[in-house]
Amino acid sequence: MTSQTARRPKDQRSARSAKAKKYTRQTAHVEARRDGKPLAFGWGGHLSRHEKNRLQSRIIWATTALIGLLIVAVVVGFWVNINIIVPAQPITTVNGQAIPQSDYRKLFALAAQLEANNIYGPNGLNAQRDNLSKQVADAQTTLDKLNTQIKALPKGTSKERTSLESQLAAAQSTHDQANVQYQAMAQTTIPNEMQLFTQSQFGNQSVGWLQDDVFIRQWLAKQNSTVQAKVEPTSGQTDRAISDFTANLPKSTNYSKFLSDNSLSNNDARAMMTIKVRRDNMQSYLAAQIVPPLYQVHAREMTFSTQQDANNNLKQLKNGGDFAKLATKSVDTSTNTKGGDLGWLAKGQYAQTIASGTSGIVDNWIFDPARKPNELSPVITENGAYHIIQILQIDPARSVDATTLSSLQGNALTSWLLSVKAQQNLTTIASDQNKLLDPSNIPNTTPAIPASPPAAAGTPTVGTGSGTGQ
Repeated sequence: MTSQTARRPKDQRSARSAKAKKYTRQTAHVEARRDGKPLAFGWGGHLSRHEKNRLQSRIIWATTALIGLLIVAVVVGFWVNINIIVPAQPITTVNGQAIPQSDYRKLFALAAQLEANNIYGPNGLNAQRDNLSKQVADAQTTLDKLNTQIKALPKGTSKERTSLESQLAAAQSTHDQANVQYQAMAQTTIPNEMQLFTQSQFGNQSVGWLQDDVFIRQWLAKQNSTVQAKVEPTSGQTDRAISDFTANLPKSTNYSKFLSDNSLSNNDARAMMTIKVRRDNMQSYLAAQIVPPLYQVHAREMTFSTQQDANNNLKQLKNGGDFAKLATKSVDTSTNTKGGDLGWLAKGQYAQTIASGTSGIVDNWIFDPARKPNELSPVITENGAYHIIQILQIDPARSVDATTLSSLQGNALTSWLLSVKAQQNLTTIASDQNKLLDPSNIPNTTPAIPASPPAAAGTPTVGTGSGTGQ
């Protein structure tokens, strides 16, 4: 048996096609490859494309976030400025104590609405005028009816005629009294109030109240508990004041709307009302201290327009000059024809009547307990004029007429404030006029408080019938 080994021929090739292969060239994009191009300002050529893309994405997000933060910062900064920084800025300063603009805005809103209530409220001046008008009209109707009845009577005297004529006379008196009150209300009281119902009037009044409240509280802190209890408002007093305020709001609004319109809280309104009540209590307390007989001083004065004129006349007085004769040179026309005689004065009377409620400097000198009869003052500067005062007599308990007493009591707080403010150790910095009428501080009263007084208008009249029974 023959053994054979099968072998592949050496020259035998694969059965695959001997046709030459064709290759397709492909380029692979490798993100990690460095292209050598700078990213910004010649920097970044060493980074790969992937690194550049990632860096650009981060820069975009960081820039977006930064812009967002800047926007938020601007909004927050604006809010803080409007609601915290600006309101906290002082609108005036009293004895070193700053009064923030925020308190001014709140009190301005309350004071202006109080006056709006006084004019337009259900118990206000307009309502009183309308009620008086109705009384006059009703009285006129009664007059017409009585006149008709009297005319229908037979001629001659009778008990019925006498009775009707008596009723007619009473009705006429009622009509005339109501008409006088109506005319005064319509032609004088309301127009005068309307002239004062302006933004500048109540802006200045609100600053004045805040300044005065500092003086009152500083004085009150030095008083005993009995005095403090009479002046410092209780919670109940403030509650009643708020209740009265709410009850007299015009019918077109209410307390919640008043608070909302002026961005006030109930606590804000109560705090401002407390200032008013404290002020009213102080007035009542001071008025109660003015009980006759009163300490009074008989004095005379001369007033000059320049310091030099005043100094020259004072020198002559000290050298024996005649006060009455020199007083003829005084620019005060109310006293220069009577030797400068001021008559008898009670404390506060000079400040109110002669200084027109603007200063208490001269009044303070006259009523200094150290004053003595025949004492001559130095030149005293007040309201831009130069005064020389001489004390003639002092009466520690002198009677006073009812009219003067009523005036002194009614102006007790004003006189006290003028006296306090005239003391050298108390100073007041004038209010910032730019903030005074800043639009953000103008209150939203009902009705709106005008920027200027209304033009004068004619006043309607009502019947003025007369009883002419025949």
